[in-house]
Amino acid sequence: MAAQQKDEGCSTYYITTAIDYSNGKPHIGHALEKLAADVLARYHRLRGDDTLFSGGVDENSLHVLRAAQKAQVEPHQWIDEINRAFRLAWSKLDISYDRWIRTTEEVHVHASVEMFRRARANGDIYKSTYSGWYCPNCNTFYTAEELTDGHCPLHPSIMPEWLDEENYFFALSRYSDALREHIETHPEFIVPASRRAEVLGMLKQGLRDFSISRQVRPGFENWGIPVPDDPGQVLYVWFDALTNYLTVIGFPDDQQQFTHYWPANAHVIGKDITRFHCLYWPAMLLSAQLPLPRQVAVHGFLNPEGGEAFSKTAGNVVDPVELVDTVGVDAVRYYLLRNLSFASDSIFSRAGLLQAYNSELANDLGNLLNRVVSMIQRYRNGAIPNPGMEGPLEQEIQAQAQAVRQKAEQELEVWEIGRALQAAWGFVRRINQYIEQNEPWKLARQVDQTTRLDTVLFTAAESLRLLSVFLSPYIPTACQRIREQLGLPALERGAWETEGTWSARSLTQVQPGAVIFPRLEEERG
Repeated sequence: MAAQQKDEGCSTYYITTAIDYSNGKPHIGHALEKLAADVLARYHRLRGDDTLFSGGVDENSLHVLRAAQKAQVEPHQWIDEINRAFRLAWSKLDISYDRWIRTTEEVHVHASVEMFRRARANGDIYKSTYSGWYCPNCNTFYTAEELTDGHCPLHPSIMPEWLDEENYFFALSRYSDALREHIETHPEFIVPASRRAEVLGMLKQGLRDFSISRQVRPGFENWGIPVPDDPGQVLYVWFDALTNYLTVIGFPDDQQQFTHYWPANAHVIGKDITRFHCLYWPAMLLSAQLPLPRQVAVHGFLNPEGGEAFSKTAGNVVDPVELVDTVGVDAVRYYLLRNLSFASDSIFSRAGLLQAYNSELANDLGNLLNRVVSMIQRYRNGAIPNPGMEGPLEQEIQAQAQAVRQKAEQELEVWEIGRALQAAWGFVRRINQYIEQNEPWKLARQVDQTTRLDTVLFTAAESLRLLSVFLSPYIPTACQRIREQLGLPALERGAWETEGTWSARSLTQVQPGAVIFPRLEEERG
């Protein structure tokens, strides 16, 4: 989703990830969404957009409190520990959040209460009795028909609880027509198209009003956000969790910041929470008389190769911190992003990660940088030469560089992150091929080929400079190291525009450094 041009001439881009439940530490399955959103945030910063990227943790759910009790840890100590675990994992993965939200923050309590009050003032909240099945793990209500052999369809080991209590309800059904009209007239609102079709199917089946509060239970006092004027009830966790997207940008008090960034350009979420983000959340915003987000981008799951979904119950979780410490941050980022398509699930395997590392990162990119820098050091004493007359091969390389940039822009706009990365990687391989075609080690032995050698060395170095821009959203640490060896400073905001074309920046002197992707032995995978 493109950045939005504001009245004052500043393009803004506000992107969010779903906030994760604080009932356990993160695993690699959580990472896919964060990486995908991080790519878009980094890309838009490179485009020069005023970018705000938010994420956080969801702490007000009862099953978070139950997890703390099961672990025999004081609840606030528990959520603090889980918060640190998530922050550490995303820091290790170089996720570039601008704002990290915790739903126990006072500013968030204030924003959530305001959303409740606005919905009540609009006549969309009433009291009634809820009777039905409720899964405490995903905080979702289910009809008997939606259960799988009596179990939660998303948590096969969990048998939902039967609830029969008086709660506050939100009149979701009142917004059926408005939601249908918006989704049908804004095809970009829910992507990919298959997820949009699913949501339209939910609308066709009919929307039910949903409970937005819980009775305070013995042993669970002082947990959650109290319903205004009714301390015996707390807000349903999804009602308060969704509001985090507004809290982050100053709602309701900082009107200047709020109007600067809202509506959000993209909410990035998993396919299991489309109902909440594509139906509940838009209806809540309409009730509060606020604009709807521009897009909800829905990704599939990351699953183990040949196995069931990652879960602590299955005992197959992979710790992202351990993984990064083993193979490096850019290896993990590259592997998870290289084939990512929001239209399907993704597969993770340690063997696949090791293979991608050695054959693509080490052989293709790492070896390319090492060869180019070494040849410039050997043949030109480290000075990057000016090119001589360019031939058909150089013209082809320049045309491909321009095509890669255009391809990346097109694919990122429609969340085909893997295809955008593959386009750039095709350029990596083409430069390796270009070097083999020209054999600079032979040109260096021929006195009459001095100018030709200059052209080849410059073309290879300039291609690496462009790759340091094009690949930066995916493997930022490696790209910084490429730039250091090319004698270039770190990328700045707007570099996609100022540096993303051929010869847009001068090259002077290489600074040889360590191999950026040393090969890994199989036992380390």
